[in-house]
Amino acid sequence: MKVIEVKTGMKIPWKARYSLTLLILLPSVLLLCNGQDYGTPTEDGAGGGEPPPEMTRCNGIFMSYSFGSRETEYPHVKNVTAQSWAFKSSAMIVNVGKEELTGWQMFIGFRHKELIVSATGASPVDGDYPLDASNGTTFVGSPNTDLKTSIETAGDFTQISTNIEITGTLFGVAKGVTPMPRTLKLINDGWECPAAKRKGSSMNVCCKRNPKFKVKTGPKTKFAPRRHGDLNIVYDVLQSFGSNYLAQVTIDNENPLGRLDRWNLTWEWTRGEIINTMRGAYTYKRDPSECLYSRAGQYYKDLDFSQVMNCQKKPAISDLPPERKDDNVTGKLPFCCKNGTLLPPLMDPSKSRSMFQLQVFKLPPDLNRTALYPPQHWKIDGVLNPQYKCGPPVRVDPSQFPDSSGLPAVTYAIASWQIVCNITKPKAQASRCCVSFSAFYNSSAIPCNTCACGCNDIDTTTCNADRNPLLLPPDALLVPFDNRTLKAKAWAQQNHMPIPKKLPCPDNCGVSINWHVNTDYRDGWTARLTVFNWRDFAFEDWFVAVEMGKAGPGYENVYSFNGTRVPPNNRTVMFQGLRDMNYLVGQVNGTRPLRDPPVPGKQQSVISFKKKNIKGLNIPEGDGFPTKLFFNGEECALPKHFPKKSLGHRHGISVLMSLVLAIAAFALMMD
Repeated sequence: MKVIEVKTGMKIPWKARYSLTLLILLPSVLLLCNGQDYGTPTEDGAGGGEPPPEMTRCNGIFMSYSFGSRETEYPHVKNVTAQSWAFKSSAMIVNVGKEELTGWQMFIGFRHKELIVSATGASPVDGDYPLDASNGTTFVGSPNTDLKTSIETAGDFTQISTNIEITGTLFGVAKGVTPMPRTLKLINDGWECPAAKRKGSSMNVCCKRNPKFKVKTGPKTKFAPRRHGDLNIVYDVLQSFGSNYLAQVTIDNENPLGRLDRWNLTWEWTRGEIINTMRGAYTYKRDPSECLYSRAGQYYKDLDFSQVMNCQKKPAISDLPPERKDDNVTGKLPFCCKNGTLLPPLMDPSKSRSMFQLQVFKLPPDLNRTALYPPQHWKIDGVLNPQYKCGPPVRVDPSQFPDSSGLPAVTYAIASWQIVCNITKPKAQASRCCVSFSAFYNSSAIPCNTCACGCNDIDTTTCNADRNPLLLPPDALLVPFDNRTLKAKAWAQQNHMPIPKKLPCPDNCGVSINWHVNTDYRDGWTARLTVFNWRDFAFEDWFVAVEMGKAGPGYENVYSFNGTRVPPNNRTVMFQGLRDMNYLVGQVNGTRPLRDPPVPGKQQSVISFKKKNIKGLNIPEGDGFPTKLFFNGEECALPKHFPKKSLGHRHGISVLMSLVLAIAAFALMMD
């Protein structure tokens, strides 16, 4: 072997020298290869390879979707439509135009019963993971919400593009078929997208500005404009230090029928943060040992974790009770300490907002004042209220506050994020309240639907969860379901109706409402609304909202409640208790508990309607019954049918039935 001598006296074999030379030159070659002007973004946003020809021809927003792979999931079934597959795919959005895109929103039209389990670089606006994307879903940037132009960034792909790596489950696609979305488009206002072009396992589209679109006049914002939803949450950073910051959370109820009682808020810390202190709210769990064994416990070695509020990754947060409002440590914050009650602004604007503050401790590598990241995956719920679905935090312009000095000045937050939550319609057998129908012209009452509020907590082997409920005598609505069986069987025998061997299951609702058509005459008609509380606790400041369809504009008066029309169409009327009668008490024992059934809390009133200027109004054919009914904002399950007027109807018997129900209800109210 030939040996080369160096000045140090060390001898290096020729082959070793050759290998060493290659090692020295190789990085330079790699740097030259990667020194091109543009390339398609990889997972970390760096360039790598030539861009697709469609992107080079696009002058706007270029988007693509590529299906990666899939494999069979358990259980393995023979039915192709029922077989689930784990899949991986990727999507990309690039700003190749001359205009910055703020708050980008990419819609992917999934159509194979996709369930999205995770996605990097973006968050879905339709809810949290796992997300049902059967009808498609919209992704927004997280954390990169805006796409700058190549001109102002010198072609920096980390600022002009975002890659989304998607993992999930799909159903019903045979082997050899590539499950592609139906559509791919940008849904930001003022942008137009043609049909996406598909080639094999990928598809792409180039979206351009609509020249006819008129931009709404208003103040120009640096970040995404603030949006409106049923419930708006803002996460403001008020003070920032190297290792911690002070944040303020503001919750605004903007839906005229939305409401929360004893709200419970959860989110997920994604960077190891912990809550040191709170004002205006508290966490349900406070476990120092959980803190000691966490990453925070390893970093903050001198911190007394017995005084730390919470170290959970997903803390559960609730409002403080009113008696803590003036507490020097935990209270004295505007809009706090209402026991988690958020009323509609139509009822009381001062009670439609909640607020609390928290001191957040951060962990490396986020130990500088500008490293600020909001928590993700927000969820909020109440006791018997609408169910909300929250989108991801979106960076917005900093919030403004009156200056604490009292001077006519404005103070700005350091950074602000908005979370928009919207009410979702309850799924079948998943409501929290239900409605029964009755009428003066029919002797039978139609009770709440079977399992209207679910049957998960009962033994369905003893009852039929799929059978329609049995018709009842009106007075049976005044007693708990367990005490109706004998009345229901006797009523069925008396009216020659079949009695199934396996009786229907109960409705399992904590609150039920009876809507009874009381009278029907030439110029108008009346109804009686009765609210039953089968829970063991009271509802303060309760309300019922009734959407009446065609009959709505004829609303005239309510006699034992306060009634307010709900704009803009005035077909919905909100009813609430009068002063000192705004408590719907809970269920109590009967006068003789060993013999008498429990007595529900109840409120009742007659409501009058006019027929003037309403053509074709037919009360017995359904116009006299609500098309929707809400209790404390929750949409209640309506019966599948309404009472019909039979040919053999005798008015005297119907009036007697109406009197029986009214007298029985009055007697129970006096009990």
